Amino acid sequence: MGLEELQEEWAKDCAIDDDHLDRESTRTPNLHSKYLNHLIKHKMLLAKTKGEHNHLRTKKFRYYRGEMSRDELSNAGWEQWQGLKPLKNEMNEFLEGDNDLIQTSMKIEYYQGIVDFLESVMRAIGSRDWQIRNAIQWKQFISGA
Repeated sequence: MGLEELQEEWAKDCAIDDDHLDRESTRTPNLHSKYLNHLIKHKMLLAKTKGEHNHLRTKKFRYYRGEMSRDELSNAGWEQWQGLKPLKNEMNEFLEGDNDLIQTSMKIEYYQGIVDFLESVMRAIGSRDWQIRNAIQWKQFISGA
């Protein structure tokens, strides 16, 4: 599930029905479970993508240094690097400009955005019972109880 779908789903789930605060109170654990599962799933995807990025970065480092065998190049689907071997102080520039690494970096940022959003949702769910309690107290105050 992508960020937009999660945002749309949360927009529906976050609403508190003022007329049925009792039901809303019992929905909180279900919402917690639902969004915690999403959070764990996306944290795992983020960790996996970071690992893939680091592995790819190591391979690209060896690629630009000309240290990969023909088999490794063939398995990766890459041609032999024809440029000059970069100096150590130039390697970061090569790696930061590599399209494959840029793609995995963007994927990491996307998953990080989802994780940040879901952590925010979890904080909102944590304060949901307090909001419901306040709504109940307000209704009692208004009714003169």
